[in-house]
Amino acid sequence: MPARPHSPCVEAAPNGSFFHPDVKEAFMNAVTTEIPALAHDAGVPPAPPEAHRTADELRDIPLKRLVASPYNVRRVPPTGIKELALNIWKVGLLQNLIVHPMKVGARKAQTFGAAAGERRRLALIYLFEHDYIPADHPVRCRVVPVEDAVLLSATENEMREPMHPADACDAYRILVEAGRSIEEIADLYGVHPKTVQRRLKLARVSPKLVDLFRTGEVKLDQMQALALSDSHDEQEAAWFDAEPYNRDAHAIRRRFVRDEQSFVSNRVAKFVGVEAFEAAGGAVRRDLFSAAEDAWYRDHALMLRLATEQLEALGASVLAEGWAWVKAMPERDHATRSQFRPVLPRRTEPTDEVAKELAAIDQRLAEIAAQWEADDMDDEVAERLELEEGALSMRQDEIEGSLLVYHPDDMAQAGALLSLDANGEPVIERGLVAREPVAAATTESGENGDDDDDDSSDGRPARVAAPAVKPTKGPHSERLMLRLNAHRTAAVAAALAQQPHVAHAALVHRLLAGEYGHSTEASALDVTFRDHSHNLTKHAPELDDDLAFTMRREQRRVWGGVIPNDSDALLRWLIEQTDERLLLILAQYVAASVDSVRPDERPHAINALIPALGLNLADAWQPTKAGYFDHVSKDRIVDVVSAAVSPSDAMRVAKLKKGDAATEAERLIAGRGWLPEHFAKAEVVRMKLWDVPAKASDAEASADEAEADEPALAVSADDVRDDAAVAEGEGMPPRD
Repeated sequence: MPARPHSPCVEAAPNGSFFHPDVKEAFMNAVTTEIPALAHDAGVPPAPPEAHRTADELRDIPLKRLVASPYNVRRVPPTGIKELALNIWKVGLLQNLIVHPMKVGARKAQTFGAAAGERRRLALIYLFEHDYIPADHPVRCRVVPVEDAVLLSATENEMREPMHPADACDAYRILVEAGRSIEEIADLYGVHPKTVQRRLKLARVSPKLVDLFRTGEVKLDQMQALALSDSHDEQEAAWFDAEPYNRDAHAIRRRFVRDEQSFVSNRVAKFVGVEAFEAAGGAVRRDLFSAAEDAWYRDHALMLRLATEQLEALGASVLAEGWAWVKAMPERDHATRSQFRPVLPRRTEPTDEVAKELAAIDQRLAEIAAQWEADDMDDEVAERLELEEGALSMRQDEIEGSLLVYHPDDMAQAGALLSLDANGEPVIERGLVAREPVAAATTESGENGDDDDDDSSDGRPARVAAPAVKPTKGPHSERLMLRLNAHRTAAVAAALAQQPHVAHAALVHRLLAGEYGHSTEASALDVTFRDHSHNLTKHAPELDDDLAFTMRREQRRVWGGVIPNDSDALLRWLIEQTDERLLLILAQYVAASVDSVRPDERPHAINALIPALGLNLADAWQPTKAGYFDHVSKDRIVDVVSAAVSPSDAMRVAKLKKGDAATEAERLIAGRGWLPEHFAKAEVVRMKLWDVPAKASDAEASADEAEADEPALAVSADDVRDDAAVAEGEGMPPRD
């Protein structure tokens, strides 16, 4: 071995110190403003001269003789003591402690302060406290003079270079290749096995990319994204073939999984599960670095088969209830669902005991309602009544629900559909029978076949026909317009069902508009009360996962089990109900009749209801990749991002492929309240309902004629708020 070059820094000083006096003096001048003061405050004076005679030597010192040193430069409390202790127990103490003699009394044993290695000392104490080692366990230490303690403490901590993450990952890989298990390595280093798996995943990334990781050109989050693929070729292509602006972790992940389906967002995959899919031979791509533990798959046919088998196994118990048939439908098929109509359960008579409980609940609820009228009720009483009222209402609903039973005759011809909700949980829809064929609906322009009727002969004012307006081609396809307008309809209908007064007013408006106006566009309601909910889900399947939409649909079904099963008895029952209950029922059916689904962006009467309901469409609909951006052009995506986010983000999105641009647009615009133009403008059609009677003056008659021929005006929803004041000034037309 060649001789070590001479260095003044390691020359033995005359006083026995390991460091040259000049070097030590320079260093001590830099640190004595802090450390000696701390040592003095700790009440630890310098060690006696005789202690220096044993300095600068390696020796084993009993653990019980080692104490904390006031000269240790680390002031932040150490962490990971337990993990280090277990590691020392398994592999031993690899590095000695640096200690110095402490000042002690004449009759007390000499103790030594840990100037460097306090964390190791605490780990050894942990082993002692947990009965791994005795108190006199020998600890290898290097004993140094007190005056060198600060310098050596700072040197050990400052001159140590931490290991690069790539080297740490490589070390784990070597240990595995040497035959150690993941659990053994995790136990050895006091980490979770998943941490070992993640580091092994990084260690298996292409060596070319690992080298870039070591130099800092590739960041840790990018390495984690690259590890999503096990192919070095795919990894290198994702990095070297991509433009620099498209190398962020999100873009890399998107590149790998763009043709795959996610276990996190796909309801069928959630239901089947990763383990069951892999057990059936399916290939899974896992993201070990995702907090949600994302996973993707390609074989959707296998996934559907597994889901169908699991649902059919569940359906066996449903079939045993007495239904005629059960059908498993993992992916909700709206065409299939629309072929069935529900058979409602019937309300059975309660037992005397249950009837008494219901009567008591009704009586107490009436008493609470009367108490609410008091003006001097304090907050404590109000809170107590509110809690009691809520509990009673829940119990009432529970009892009423238990009284709803399907009739055996209905069950003999009806069945059940088994599908999945958005969370992958099974949904059983019982009581379905095949729909009978119905005649095709008449077109809007030929409603009731009376387009050419002249209403002026019965003494009423002549109706004014709405002029034909040619739709203007916008940025949305007819299919997307049907989807968007289905969401608008669902949002307005849900709000109507919660606001009976507005629903009542909307119904009266529809009746009056139908009396005097020729066009059905004067109102958004169809007073035949056709249920348009199935039409909405046909154009916007995601509405099946909308809580407000599904709750409103179920609320209407409940009435079928409450009302009498006879039309004459039904009328008598309705007459006996309170106005409040009638309005509640009416509001739900008015909400079901709302229909604004059309394949264009023309002004619509539904927009007049939006401000009346205090509804913000941005709260009910958000632009997503599947629901919006996949159905518009890439140029439209760029325009939307530019308007809703920023031009710079739009420029970045413009450089992506269409599918990636749609995904990125959804992420950027989330929560910003952006709406398509015809949603934001919310224009309605204002049309004249009758002709003003002719005046004596020819000029006035000409003016009236010109006014009658005016086209329908598109106005914003804000203008509708002033209509009531205008109507008061104009009055209503005479009736014979």
